[in-house]
Amino acid sequence: MNIVQRLKYAAQAFGGRLPVNNGGMREVGAQLVSNLQNTNQYVKNGYSANAIVYAIISYSARKFSTVPLHLYEKTNDAAFKRYKVLLGSGFPTTKAAAIEATKLRRKALKAVDTHPVLDLLARPNPMQGGSSFIENLYGFKLITGAGTAWANRGGIEGGEPLELWCLPSQDIDIVCKRPDFLVPVGYQLKHGYITNLRKEDVLYWKYWNPNWSTDGSHLYGMAPLQAGAMVATERSKADRASATVMQNLGSKGVMFAKGEKGMSVEQRDQLQDRLDQEVNGIQNLGRVGLANTELGYINLGQTMQEMAMEGVKRMSKEDLCNVFGFPPVILDPSKGTLANLEASIKSFVTNKIIPEWCSLRDDLNAWLLPMYKDGRRYWLEPDFSAIPELQEDLEKQVNAVMKIWPLTPNQMLEYLGWEIDETDPVMNRRYAPANLVPLDELSAPADDISTDVEKLLRNGISDYK
Repeated sequence: MNIVQRLKYAAQAFGGRLPVNNGGMREVGAQLVSNLQNTNQYVKNGYSANAIVYAIISYSARKFSTVPLHLYEKTNDAAFKRYKVLLGSGFPTTKAAAIEATKLRRKALKAVDTHPVLDLLARPNPMQGGSSFIENLYGFKLITGAGTAWANRGGIEGGEPLELWCLPSQDIDIVCKRPDFLVPVGYQLKHGYITNLRKEDVLYWKYWNPNWSTDGSHLYGMAPLQAGAMVATERSKADRASATVMQNLGSKGVMFAKGEKGMSVEQRDQLQDRLDQEVNGIQNLGRVGLANTELGYINLGQTMQEMAMEGVKRMSKEDLCNVFGFPPVILDPSKGTLANLEASIKSFVTNKIIPEWCSLRDDLNAWLLPMYKDGRRYWLEPDFSAIPELQEDLEKQVNAVMKIWPLTPNQMLEYLGWEIDETDPVMNRRYAPANLVPLDELSAPADDISTDVEKLLRNGISDYK
């Protein structure tokens, strides 16, 4: 059964189909909301036709999909509420807050290894694994301003989800009921015909849109390319111009007849064939064509224009990176040192990937878990400690903590934000390195053993016998 057949089993959100008209606002029990952004063009001319936009979004989506997601059971509601406050946008802001958050998580949450939602997230649908699904979801959000997922509940209202499918956000219409344009009542998917989707079955994970309007257009997520449209267009034009220049770089110049007598059609065609062989094309780079008549010369070089074009491309790349919160050095590692590249990637993970994951975490917990009968007892949490770029910091912390020997092993684990072992009393004892001695002993003179040595020699005891 394909995705179209599955959608046919989705319960209809409104008693009948709405008109196929994205721009219109006709009411049939509900009303379509116009998306003032041209999201289809962001897909076709932005992501699919702009090398820089493609590189930024594909790298970001792949990196985002590498973060593992774990499930916990809530065991203490009061501690859990305090834990959520300390989480903030991903990491607690201070070390003291981090230690407190670890204590509260240990008190409020218990790791769960088996649950249907874990199986669903590991294999959302027959066509995708968990990482691929998350990559697609985040990729659509970066391109169109929103990532959209649909839960296939087998056509049973209130049923548990059987599959999760990532939908093309550029083909999603939001439906509201007049005059309330604060909350959607459903969604429409346009894929040759209209499919109505219940609000409860759709995750619409979006960016904030400040273009608030009484027609409800603010309910659509604001695409980064909405702000960067002019820059992206400028970059695409510069790329096309560069390609045109390359095609015209076959010859540095061309020789031509200066006489007043014109050429016949046959002569023109013969000359054109010769031009294609000896003048036009990249294979004739730097070559000067020659004609068998009185000669003149035209320079076809455009060095200054090419230089200006490269400047436009460089500036537009940096502007697009800024629009997406992406470090430019990642796209061109040769422009910086290895240390700069590592620092840029770490900053990207900390300031972009982690906050985005926290947003998705909250939406998944509010949307997906309540579909299960016992879902509100659980909490999905991304594991940021598994991100490779943060492993170096973790290694430094471990080495530093291990040198504070007055701490017990459990205190060290707690400081690192790891789970402590309360069952083993040895983990609560303090240990000192065996090679350490008191400072006062280091300053004391060595014992005089000469008398003992003389006694051993008189008795015939010697190392040399």
